[in-house]
Amino acid sequence: MASRAANKRLTKEYVSIQKDPPEFITAHPNESNILEWHYLITGPKGTPYEGGQYHGTLTFPPDYPYKPPAIRMLTPSGRFLTNTRLCLSMSDYHRESWNPAWQVSTILTGLLSFMTGNDITTGSLSSSDVEKREYARRSRQWNWAQKRFREEFRDIIPEPTEDLRNHEMDIARAISAAPASETRTGSQNTARSTSSPAAPPQSRVSWAMWAFFGLAVSMWIVLAKRFED
Repeated sequence: MASRAANKRLTKEYVSIQKDPPEFITAHPNESNILEWHYLITGPKGTPYEGGQYHGTLTFPPDYPYKPPAIRMLTPSGRFLTNTRLCLSMSDYHRESWNPAWQVSTILTGLLSFMTGNDITTGSLSSSDVEKREYARRSRQWNWAQKRFREEFRDIIPEPTEDLRNHEMDIARAISAAPASETRTGSQNTARSTSSPAAPPQSRVSWAMWAFFGLAVSMWIVLAKRFED
């Protein structure tokens, strides 16, 4: 549970970041837990992250601002391990260097600066610019597939990508190109598989033989009684 000081400070910071958000960044606290913040970084132009959207969390201690938050990025980026605490100067890895005057906007601006650089730290990755661009291209659709993201950013709708449109068109073409005979055959096979199977020919022959034998025995008994009379 957040202390009174933490609650007051984070509420004030939320109002501030709503009025004057850092460039490329949006952030807000979870509706039921003010110590859990969700941020979204939009990749700046001229970087391998251009056009990408990167969701992450800041987890503040109850005695914030006297101690720093844990910083994580959830969206695959090619720069950070997903859902892993990052070792940065303004994170809980370095409490000795933390400055209580720093705010959410300060933390996220520092995170973006580190992200667009090449320094390596605990929780970071080394990948090529080509790989980072590919992650950026997929990031919006990846985010939207995550329940947690949809809950926190309900007002953000992913723009349909060219790849997604092409994929949908390929599926439509494949369906329309299927021969009608295959569709009918498939329907007939389905109907056969769901109906009761016909009795095997051998079973029908055996039944007829037993019926004939029974009839013959009955006639023999009737004739025998007449001769006795």
